[in-house]
Amino acid sequence: MTHFSLARSPDRENPIRPDGASARRWLLALLATVPLALVLGSVAGFTIGRFATAAPSYRDQRLAQISGDLRRVDGDYLLALGDSHVARWHARELCGLPLINAGLHGATTADADAFLARLSLPHPPRAIILTVGTNDTNRKRFREPPEAVIRFRHAFRALLRHVIGRSELVLVATLPRIEASQDAVFSTQAAADITASAEAACRKEATCRVADRFGDAIPRMDGLHLADYERAYREIAPAICGAIAGHLTEDLPPGQNVGAGRP
Repeated sequence: MTHFSLARSPDRENPIRPDGASARRWLLALLATVPLALVLGSVAGFTIGRFATAAPSYRDQRLAQISGDLRRVDGDYLLALGDSHVARWHARELCGLPLINAGLHGATTADADAFLARLSLPHPPRAIILTVGTNDTNRKRFREPPEAVIRFRHAFRALLRHVIGRSELVLVATLPRIEASQDAVFSTQAAADITASAEAACRKEATCRVADRFGDAIPRMDGLHLADYERAYREIAPAICGAIAGHLTEDLPPGQNVGAGRP
């Protein structure tokens, strides 16, 4: 007669357990993994945080700075808008009025238009001084000079329409002459045509004036930028101030002089 043992199998009663050496190896592996996970988590968190708190762009910084200047304006003021020919001008007053400089290094005409749209003006400036076009002549932006002129013409018309809508008077400073040494990068042919196009577009508008010969007598630092922007703007200041005074006279009731009631 066959007898069956009722005792449980040792494998079921006592599952395989690591011996002392195996347990120690398992514990050491765990201890080594935890710090690595913490390090990787910290790196990931730093990377995510870095992108989440990315430094503001140059244009965002300029927007914040200019917005602060605009908030401090009390009464009439002038707004200068454009590229580095404006950004390098450090005057804070012109024609007896506070001057807010909204110049952007490297800005094209379209860039200036987009930047103007982001500006919150407390009230319309007495005039907007516009100096744009140089960066539109950069050869990396077009194949042939006529293409640059066509693009500028469309962008300038849009910008002119927008500045006229936000100011009583627009003053366009002509494009400073680009020296032949820079022609490999900035097309002198495109610059000449762009200057003519800007002047023609401005003269068609009743509230737009041209301040020509801007920077003609000023030496160039690098064939492109003027060596003395303060002097350059002083030389066209009579044209700018005269246009502002003349426009103000048109706004006054008959018999009232420019400056009447002003300190």
